[in-house]
Amino acid sequence: MAPNKIGVGIIGTGRRGYSLGMCIAELSEATDLEIRALCNRTRVRMEETQTALLEKYKQKNRTPSIALYEKYEDLIADSAVDLIMIITPQYVHREHALPALRSGKKVFLDKPIAHNLEDAIAIFQEEQKTHNPMIMGFTRRYEDPWIKTFDLVKNGVIGDVHMMLVRNIIPYHTFFHTWHRRMEWSGGVLADKMSHFFDVFNWFAESTPEKLSAFGGRAIFLPEKNPPKRCRECDRDCPYRVGQKAQPHRQDEMVDFSDSRSKETELIKIHDTCVYFPGADINDHGLVSIVYPNGIKASLFWSVFGPDIEDQETFEIVGNKGKIVLIRHIGKIDIVSDYGKNHEIMDERKESFEASHFGADYRLAIELDKFSKGKTPVVSGAEGLQAARVVEAAHRSVKEGGKLILMKDIENPS
Repeated sequence: MAPNKIGVGIIGTGRRGYSLGMCIAELSEATDLEIRALCNRTRVRMEETQTALLEKYKQKNRTPSIALYEKYEDLIADSAVDLIMIITPQYVHREHALPALRSGKKVFLDKPIAHNLEDAIAIFQEEQKTHNPMIMGFTRRYEDPWIKTFDLVKNGVIGDVHMMLVRNIIPYHTFFHTWHRRMEWSGGVLADKMSHFFDVFNWFAESTPEKLSAFGGRAIFLPEKNPPKRCRECDRDCPYRVGQKAQPHRQDEMVDFSDSRSKETELIKIHDTCVYFPGADINDHGLVSIVYPNGIKASLFWSVFGPDIEDQETFEIVGNKGKIVLIRHIGKIDIVSDYGKNHEIMDERKESFEASHFGADYRLAIELDKFSKGKTPVVSGAEGLQAARVVEAAHRSVKEGGKLILMKDIENPS
């Protein structure tokens, strides 16, 4: 092992774990992070990740030893590991996060904090009990355009903030192909995806909500009586097919880097379940309206069906002197200030913008290095818990037809 390096162990080497691992290896000359251990429930996929990482390190003239563990407890106990990265499905976050926090080692937990409020509270309380603050993977906190937008707002460019809007229209039918399709595994799209924006609202409002109302449902991915179980078994002309039979621009969507996923038989592990296959209990669209104690109103307009377009995700902030519109997929910030007298469009695309999560993973790797050396985390379990509370409140409101939910009625141990 190289001296003065920070040993990294990754629990979960699916696509997200793979891409973050490769990012850390790519930046091995810019940080002191060094991947030393991997753990995954399907051995072949951590072997594939190990091979890819070693090849990347070889390109950097580095030769770390990367151990493979089938039990996450063994990775946590490995003395060569200083930073534990938990990049597993959220239904096992609690199982992995609690012993990781108790180990006293540095811990990264990918978003959301958990798939339900009970597990979110348990993780937060363990973080507090162990005095071991973890760093979380809310990617907007690491994306240059979002950070720049926050700075503009803090500097009063649009005056006092009064309203916020996120419009998120994304072609994520993949949520219905994978384990995300079940609430018991993912917590639904509100937990899995929209928790990003609940964190953004809290971040920009510098507060936590007072009350909210939400509506949601399923309009497109409705169950059929006799659909094929998997895309690979289907010959339909279907715009939502994934895998080798998909339209060219979708052939690699949510499919692993080898054919290992094709050999899976359990529904929870399959990545090409037909979107019309019965059993999914998540929504595919919705609205959430939030009021903060400081008077700020925030609204989320979301759908996981829609076209593949440049403005799939926009964030609009309205102040008493102007407004800002951030268009995530092109990295541009449209600013109207001084009551409309000034109009500027800023291009915040850095060299890493084309990389994973619009460059966020590169900044995250840098932040992980700083965090491992003692820096306060950019976003931690406290923020993860508050986003989970908003998710819980939104689910309750949706179930009751848009009923107004008071956040004081949502458990809050912080």
